Amino acid sequence: MSIESQTRRATHEPERGTPVAAVLGAWLVVATPLAYGLWQTLVKAAKLFTG
Repeated sequence: MSIESQTRRATHEPERGTPVAAVLGAWLVVATPLAYGLWQTLVKAAKLFTG
């Protein structure tokens, strides 16, 4: 097998990316406190404007 055919064969292998579970987990870690903070902001703003 020549070096050229080995290189060509190596470039056709699928790339390994970040696992979907890791991405979803990271978003969950970020989105949970963000959602809580936004909710608290809305609750306090409602109290401010409604008395």
